Amino acid sequence: MRLLRAIPDAVRRDYAATLLSQWFVLGIGLFLFYVVARRGGVAGFAYYQIARGVVSSFQPLAMIGMGQGLHRFLPRASVGSERLALQAFLAQAGVAIGLTLIGIAFGPQFSSLLGLPGGTGAVAAIMIMLVGNCLCAMAVAALRGTHQIARANTIAAVGFGLIPVLVFPLADRVDDFLLLQGCGMTLVAAWGTLTVRHRSPAPPAPAGSLSDPTLRTLIGYGIRRLPGDMALPALFTYPTFAVAVALPGGPEAGYVGFASSAVTLICSLFGTLTPVLLPRLSRLFHADPSAGGGDTSRMLVRLPMYAAVLAAVAAGVLYVFAPALVAGFLGPEFSAAAEVVRISAVAAIPLAMFYAARPTLDALLDRPAISRLLLGCFVVQVVLTHAGQLVLPASTAAVLAFCLAATVLGFRAERLVVVSLRGGRS
Repeated sequence: MRLLRAIPDAVRRDYAATLLSQWFVLGIGLFLFYVVARRGGVAGFAYYQIARGVVSSFQPLAMIGMGQGLHRFLPRASVGSERLALQAFLAQAGVAIGLTLIGIAFGPQFSSLLGLPGGTGAVAAIMIMLVGNCLCAMAVAALRGTHQIARANTIAAVGFGLIPVLVFPLADRVDDFLLLQGCGMTLVAAWGTLTVRHRSPAPPAPAGSLSDPTLRTLIGYGIRRLPGDMALPALFTYPTFAVAVALPGGPEAGYVGFASSAVTLICSLFGTLTPVLLPRLSRLFHADPSAGGGDTSRMLVRLPMYAAVLAAVAAGVLYVFAPALVAGFLGPEFSAAAEVVRISAVAAIPLAMFYAARPTLDALLDRPAISRLLLGCFVVQVVLTHAGQLVLPASTAAVLAFCLAATVLGFRAERLVVVSLRGGRS
């Protein structure tokens, strides 16, 4: 309670509103699991999970870190926020469309690798969905960077939540659904970007520092962190891919994908801290590099451990109710997924620590320390996954490797926060 009282009212309001928006999107995602499983069956559900995994894995590559850069640098801008947001949006569109064309050109190879029966058409639908996701995420980041929290949450809820629900009845097949969803999110993203407005100017920066970021600043910041930005979603999606390759066409990939999504639901409680805290902390540390002392420092140091305790409670609930969750959302024929969900729930605890530590590290550190940590943990996960498959079922090996890599990530991130706030930042 003392920690909660130390948090400013505005931060608590923004966190609550952002969390509500994110839960709405996640709730829609769970509902889509239900309707896709009912309409597409086991095979269609597996395709949908693979498609979501592809989008999550390639979205950081397409965004080249500019979304996180907008969170960090727009609060430091004195003028030109609208122009920078539009430049980032157009650059994002170019990169995403380029990746889409590459994906379509190699459609037969990609569909064969992932075990998708639709060939180039299936890959094209996934890539269109990727474009829409990237552009919508960029628009939301720009709005949050200019502290337009209500509009950012609206764009996120409409783009990632309402659009899928509205277009699903219009789609006869899963690939049609992905295509329509991507197009709808693109329109919402354009609307959101055009409503970005500059708010209060940044506080005076210390002598010798750059006050106004440019598109080159965003791209340079993002490229250095690109390996880590790709590794984070890969931690969640690689188990699905590994199982899909090991057991092509089998239902196990869908089970693992659903388990990862259940862990994501818990992590949403703490992932929301970054869009809420990072713009504020970036502005604070930009104006006064020593601002992390006293109560602020103590709060930021304790935050990962509080997050771990809350995540442990949520993981326990998920463990107990996993069979009911699977049966309720997917149906009794998916009962084998319950045990996979139970094992995966453990990963939510250290991942909560990481998400609680990340806004502090992103605001303080210019060096890509988080990127290196994420990349190292992903390498650990890949090695453990394939080593485990030699002696364990593919799905069990994948989720155990996920849990172990997440443990390393969470505890190491917590230590980095302590070191950085004690003067080891750079």
